[in-house]
Amino acid sequence: MYKLSPITPRVAKMREKYRTTKPRICTARYRLITEFYMAHPELTGILKRAKNFRNICEHIPVRIDEGEVIVGAQSSVYRACALYPENSIDWLLEEVASGFISTRDIDPYIISDEDRDYILKTGDFWLKECMSAKCDAYIPDGYFEHAGNGITMFDVKGQAASPVGHFCTNYRRAIKKGFAAIREEALEHVRTLEESGIYGTSIEKYNFYRAIAIVCEGIITLTKRYAALAEELCAKETDPERKKELAEMADCLNWIMVNPCRNFQDALQCLYLYQTALCLDANMHGISFGRIDQYLGEYYEADIAAGTLTHERAQELLDLFYLKVAEMNKPWSYGATMSNPGYTCGMLMTLGGVKPDGTDATNPVTFMMLQSSGRLLLHDPPQSLRIHKGTPKELWEAAIETSKLAGGVPTFENDDVIIPALMSRGLSLEDARDYCLIGCVEPAGCGTEWPACGGTGTESYLNLANAFMLAINDGYNRMPNRKGEPGKSTRVGAQTGYLYEMETFDEVLNATAEQMKLFIRWHANCINSFEYVAREVLPLPVVSATMEGCMEKGMDVMYGGAKYNSTGMAGIAIGNIADCLGITKYMVYDKKLCTARELWEALSANWVGYEDLRQTIINDAPHYGNADDYCDQYAKWAADLFATTVNSITGPRGRFSAGLYPVTTNVIFGKMTDATPDGRVRGEPLADGISPVQQMDKNGPTAVLSSVSKIEQKAFPNGTLLNMKFHPSAVINEEGVRKLISLIQTYFLLGGMEMQINVISADTMRAAQKDPVSYQNLIVRVAGFSAYFVELHKDGQNDLIRRTELSL
Repeated sequence: MYKLSPITPRVAKMREKYRTTKPRICTARYRLITEFYMAHPELTGILKRAKNFRNICEHIPVRIDEGEVIVGAQSSVYRACALYPENSIDWLLEEVASGFISTRDIDPYIISDEDRDYILKTGDFWLKECMSAKCDAYIPDGYFEHAGNGITMFDVKGQAASPVGHFCTNYRRAIKKGFAAIREEALEHVRTLEESGIYGTSIEKYNFYRAIAIVCEGIITLTKRYAALAEELCAKETDPERKKELAEMADCLNWIMVNPCRNFQDALQCLYLYQTALCLDANMHGISFGRIDQYLGEYYEADIAAGTLTHERAQELLDLFYLKVAEMNKPWSYGATMSNPGYTCGMLMTLGGVKPDGTDATNPVTFMMLQSSGRLLLHDPPQSLRIHKGTPKELWEAAIETSKLAGGVPTFENDDVIIPALMSRGLSLEDARDYCLIGCVEPAGCGTEWPACGGTGTESYLNLANAFMLAINDGYNRMPNRKGEPGKSTRVGAQTGYLYEMETFDEVLNATAEQMKLFIRWHANCINSFEYVAREVLPLPVVSATMEGCMEKGMDVMYGGAKYNSTGMAGIAIGNIADCLGITKYMVYDKKLCTARELWEALSANWVGYEDLRQTIINDAPHYGNADDYCDQYAKWAADLFATTVNSITGPRGRFSAGLYPVTTNVIFGKMTDATPDGRVRGEPLADGISPVQQMDKNGPTAVLSSVSKIEQKAFPNGTLLNMKFHPSAVINEEGVRKLISLIQTYFLLGGMEMQINVISADTMRAAQKDPVSYQNLIVRVAGFSAYFVELHKDGQNDLIRRTELSL
């Protein structure tokens, strides 16, 4: 079986530092951007952003911590986060002023009195200057009345966090070409336009190319500052080995960004420093690294062949790179942290799969990446393994063993479904074969696409269970908040009547479809409105410098400069809507075990006084996830309707793209969803991804796969998510691993797009709740990300415990 090699003492020491250092707020970036924006009110648009970025690169503190080889930081102290007041500020001012940001039960941050005072002193400036404030005026009438409606993830006024990222820029260009060459290319365009005349709309291209040249200067300046620091430390160093290492680091940092990378260390350092630059530029979550094994593989093999690098040194460098990625984090509001806990930045890495020519892409770095995840036991960075019919047996086994240890890392992605799905979104065969995973489970072109997988301006999710509940309640929601308890009943949807007025099941289906379509349109309207303002206020020249298509078009990614463009929207609670529809049909219209009025009153009473009816539904009625078409057909019906509607909508840059995944919004939306006909009580979490309702899948894993594969997953180019939890005894030996591999392969042959696994028992998680110190390194797969179990909110922990425990 696959074995993990031990980590070096240096890596062990740095991992311990990571796990024992409490995250804190750093105002270095905040101070620089505040001073720049205050000093330059005359600047707007892309030149303002480019010059602001260059100023940050020139003045942000640089540091090389003890033992570091891969360097770069967005903060002046270790494991601190940068702030982005140009995006939104309301929540930060509230949580800093009250001190709640340091005491909250999820992802608290230490903040000094000096930093606190500076934020509060300058906050009024940002209240008028930030992206959120500028967006408010452009939102369609009625939007804010719908905030917290329980179907879409609308947020309250002034809370927008656009742009939300979720992309992979073209790291290959940074590594292979360097920013000096990109700058020269941009300046050549500037000279050409000046000579030919800046006529018509060419002024937009002219300023775009000027901005690209400026950000390239910034990236080079930042890198040279790190080189100078390495040289300074080298001159003072007395240990011969560390002195030699610092000299090599200085040589690397003086070379990269100006020139194409020469070797493995150059490429790894370039990759990380460019990521640092992206994070210094803007508040973007889910900036995926893309296909790291494909970027690094050729350098590794050349260095090994030349004798200039050993495998052990390369593995240590990669381990140190992973620890640097884990160090990065950014603060979220408490509400947003509920759906993205664990100090995560979502910097997903992709490995395996096929090359653009269709041949297997596995190389030694593919296995090294799994080694880093399996040995370091980090919840970040996340990883996804691309699977195809030719995936080597050794890679399968390595991935399963790693996933067992690292809490569901990597996930498994099906090339045979994803490549055709991306081609339906407009990607060429070669570019689709070169896809990577974004954010959680969202496929996209690697360096060729601006997919905005999570939407723009707000979290892009739609609660399908509440679409049904509004359908049978004349558009009213009794749970219009996130407290998990009834509030003032508010009509937020279409007037479709009440369940007890619907004489046929077709009326129920039609009402549900009307609510779904209404809120898909509403959500798209808001996303498009956000994006219209965002591209003016927060263009992204640091991304555009390498993204394929932007230099060719002379256009920023926010305006559609990338070669391919799309916008994601994800549905959640497919398991609940399938059961709600199927059970309503079964109980009321087919078997007549209760009347429509009785079922409606039971839901209104949160099942109080109707427990016998609830138990009949739980134990005797059909449920999605059991290879039974009775409810499975409505999972397909709802999925088809969602995909058809979403995929038909266009945004400012291109088509919308449907997905089915939740992050942890199934917990948040559960608090905004009344009791449902599947037996769920008011406020409980909804089903995650395309999984069945918790504990309602009773016929084992093959039945689950039979049910979920009835959804046409190629219709979801923005990704689907299937979570499965196995007891550790199921995969304790080679036979168990073989059965699990066979199970995933069978699902993929049936048309499944993605699977992620948790190998953990409910008993272990309950023990961790009681004794968090003893289980501080326990990693679990939550939804599209992994987290340390003890750092999750109690509601999220309980949701994981309630998921069905499977055997093989």
